[in-house]
Amino acid sequence: MSPQRVKYPPLPKEVEGPGGTLAIILTKETITHERDECWGLYDSETRTITLDARAKPRQRWLTFFHELTHVALIDAGLSNGINDDLHEAICDAVATARMRERFG
Repeated sequence: MSPQRVKYPPLPKEVEGPGGTLAIILTKETITHERDECWGLYDSETRTITLDARAKPRQRWLTFFHELTHVALIDAGLSNGINDDLHEAICDAVATARMRERFG
């Protein structure tokens, strides 16, 4: 049985997060965090999620959900009590679950 093709809708331009409105920006510029290239990044000062527009739609949505989880952890103050590795693992797990929930 072959995998089902999913048609991914466009990402929203803004969403409501726990601490207020978040802008979603697509860029064709390389995104870096601590000198590492990445697919996306959340800036808590500007409440902006920046995503790499060159990524395939599935990767953009996965990264969007990953970054939204960063938002939730930071807005709730939970990021203060967990190390970076656990923070990233939680974001990956939630993003994977959201992808399954939304797209099957």
